[in-house]
Amino acid sequence: MDVKRSTGTDKKRFKALAEYFPESLFMNTLCNVDVLGYIAYRQDRGIANKTINKELSLLSSTIRWAKQKLDWELPNPVVGKRLPEENDEARCLTVDEFSKLLCSAKQAWSSHTRRYLPEFCILGFCTMMRPGEMLELDWERVDFANEVVRLEVEHTKGKARRLVPLNDEAFAALLRLRRVCDEYFPDTPWVFTHTKPRYFGKRIQDVRKVFQTAVDRAGIAHATPHCLRHTSITECVHAPNANLVDISRVAGHRNLKTTMGYVHTADKRLREVVANLPSVQR
Repeated sequence: MDVKRSTGTDKKRFKALAEYFPESLFMNTLCNVDVLGYIAYRQDRGIANKTINKELSLLSSTIRWAKQKLDWELPNPVVGKRLPEENDEARCLTVDEFSKLLCSAKQAWSSHTRRYLPEFCILGFCTMMRPGEMLELDWERVDFANEVVRLEVEHTKGKARRLVPLNDEAFAALLRLRRVCDEYFPDTPWVFTHTKPRYFGKRIQDVRKVFQTAVDRAGIAHATPHCLRHTSITECVHAPNANLVDISRVAGHRNLKTTMGYVHTADKRLREVVANLPSVQR
């Protein structure tokens, strides 16, 4: 049986559900009051509606699975409880902000962090890869000869194989990571591997904490690792002779609408669009 790429995330959401609902609760007694109580419980802890909706969606999917696969007669009080979500535009860094972030990453207090975080930022900015795609990357899929990274079906969110071309900066970042591996653990399969003694030789699974530290030190507005992907796609779209279809393929999107959802246009660029209109004065 195939394992979902989101299995780890589902486990975290189940943990939140398990913290509220007692083990003694029978599924066939779950009612509206229980679900509304859970919503209030999570909101009181400052959890965003979007996150709560995902947790409730998982609970609802579990109930549907039990009904379909086990023939259990269960109510589904989750139906109709979806909360309104704020449609905030995801963060996109300016080139100047990214430069500050990269400089900050290079100044990390820990030498172990300095060995990988700058390269992570460069790859995110230059390849449009998702944070998980980068952290799960193994050396067998890095093709230095052809200057591409191969992402197979099982490695991508969109369940589609794709080739990620490497520009000079991304290529150089991977070479530096290869040298780190050659120095500390030549046999490691992982591109991002810990040099910290406590986790020595293990794959780096999460960079959110060190990334946030770098963001704070850089003095820029809130940003997450996924912002690198938004920034990369946006800069590619606004580059001279940009081809949206090609960008969509490199990003791993199945349709152009998804790619456009990643594009952020600064006010200055919007002004440039109308500034380039032909003059109508005679």
